[in-house]
Amino acid sequence: MDLLDFLAAKWLPLLVSAVAAYLLGSFNPAILVGRYFAKQDIRDMGSGNAGATNVLRTLGPLPAIITTVGDLAKSAIAVVLSRLFMGIGYQSEEVWIIGMYVAGLFCILGHLFPVYYHFRGGKGVMATLGMLLVVDWRVALIALAGFIVVVAITRYVSLGSMIAGVVMTVATFVITHLVDDRSLSMSLVCTLFPALITVIVVIKHRGNIRRLIDGTESKLSFGSKKEV
Repeated sequence: MDLLDFLAAKWLPLLVSAVAAYLLGSFNPAILVGRYFAKQDIRDMGSGNAGATNVLRTLGPLPAIITTVGDLAKSAIAVVLSRLFMGIGYQSEEVWIIGMYVAGLFCILGHLFPVYYHFRGGKGVMATLGMLLVVDWRVALIALAGFIVVVAITRYVSLGSMIAGVVMTVATFVITHLVDDRSLSMSLVCTLFPALITVIVVIKHRGNIRRLIDGTESKLSFGSKKEV
C-alpha cells in the first residue's frame, strides 16, 4: 500500500485518532496536581512549565510521580486507541504503526498546546516516552537511557530531554531498518515522526537553551525541592 492509497483508505480513522489523541493529550496532570496540592496553577510557580520537573521542584516527589504517571498514561492510551481505530477493516502492521505515530504526535501536541488550558502546556517529554513505550519499547528504553546518563552527569533535565530526542530519532531508524528489516521507505516514515517531535521539543526548550549557553540553567536537585 503506497502513501496515497493508505491516505485514501484510512483517512477517517486517522482523523479520529488524531482528534481523540489531541483531546486526550490536552488533559494536563501537572495543572490538575498543582490545583489539588497547592491550590495554584503550576504555570505560575517555579519555572512556569506544566511538567513533572517543575512539579518536583515546587511541590515535591509525590505530586511529581502522579504527574509523570498521568503524562505517560495519556499518550499510551491514545496510541492504543489509535491501533483499535486503524485496525477496523484493514489488518496491517504498517497501518497500525503509522496510526500509532500519528496519535502519539497529536497527543504530544495536545500536551504542548492544550485546548482546555488556553494552549499553554508542558514540553512533551513524558508524553513522548509514553508513546514510545507502546509503539516500540526498545526505542523507549534506549532514549530513556540516554536521558538518564545525560541528567546523571550534568543534572540538566532540559539537556537530557533534547539529547534523548536525538537518540530516539536515530534509534528508530536503526531498529526499524536494520533490526526489523523494514523497507527503507517505511523506516523513513517511522523516523519522520520522532524527528518532528524532537524538533518541536527543542523549540519548546529554546528558553532552556539560552540559559544553558549563559550558564544560568537550573540543575536538578536530588535532595531538595529547591532549584540549585
